Amino acid sequence: MPEINPELLKFLEDGGIPHELGVSLANYSWFKSGGTLGIIINPNSIDQLQSVIRELNRMRTPFKVIGETSNLLFLDDSDYSCMVTTKALKSLSLSDDNLITAETGVALPDLSRFALIKGVFGFAGLEGIPGTIGGAVFMNAAAYNYSIANVLHSADLIMPDGSMQTLSGDGMKFRYRDSILKRNEHPGIVATARFHARPGDRDAIYGEMETFHAQRHKGLEYMYPNLGSIFVGHFYRSLADKDLVLKIASAAFYFFNYRCRIPGRETPINRKWLNDLAVKRLKIKFDVQPFSDKSMNILTNRGQGTSCHIDYIHQLQFIIGKDIPIENEIVKPF
Repeated sequence: MPEINPELLKFLEDGGIPHELGVSLANYSWFKSGGTLGIIINPNSIDQLQSVIRELNRMRTPFKVIGETSNLLFLDDSDYSCMVTTKALKSLSLSDDNLITAETGVALPDLSRFALIKGVFGFAGLEGIPGTIGGAVFMNAAAYNYSIANVLHSADLIMPDGSMQTLSGDGMKFRYRDSILKRNEHPGIVATARFHARPGDRDAIYGEMETFHAQRHKGLEYMYPNLGSIFVGHFYRSLADKDLVLKIASAAFYFFNYRCRIPGRETPINRKWLNDLAVKRLKIKFDVQPFSDKSMNILTNRGQGTSCHIDYIHQLQFIIGKDIPIENEIVKPF
């Protein structure tokens, strides 16, 4: 286990800031992978989060701020030093000036359902996205034509010295699944976000959310630990562009499963035959299948170890090239 700075431990103990030593990431992380984490710090207020970030930077202690870890691939053969979790920061409120205020640790589904209860539209498509507000703002989370960029009013960001800076939604310079934070163009860490609360019809919002919920279960993996999409964009289209037979098969799959779908029928999508064809045509190698039958763009943990996942990602990057960027973060030891 990495050695922990005694000064850091004293600071946490004196301040009554919750923390735990020697955490198994394989038991803690969303993907159930990773080695040992030396210390995890769990601030229970924004003030504590500010002071922790200030002191970690002052002590020059490497650290990472995490939420649900639903987009992070921790390596099984690696140990990590220090992480700060935002899971305890879950305050959520609606103000008289029509703004929803959410702390960084609020889960996106909780935000979406809070908006439903309050009759606020603009959040229905975010209902099934795992992760927290901090991560959602960081990467401009989006689904079904709904995105954080469309609803964010402003965000309070903690600077390395512990001070707070507020950026407007426009100031985040959002792009598709991207922001000024993800591009490392700003050193801030999301503490609180405010969202526009535009009144809508509660029944209509509920109907949308039910539809999106069914669609997510149809196309995404829920049986194995997974990290959602590996790559941003049109993954199968990028694969199909590399092989004519696969291109024809992909077009047929799309036509019969989406264009000719029986209305109201929400049976799970299974791409196993198409995936098997892609593996054969593109000569992808593995011992234990590292992806979901529902999509080759979804990593699944079947106990094969993350070295297999990394090898699979590298094979896909070699095949696809720079057509589409990677969305999951491979967390290297620190």
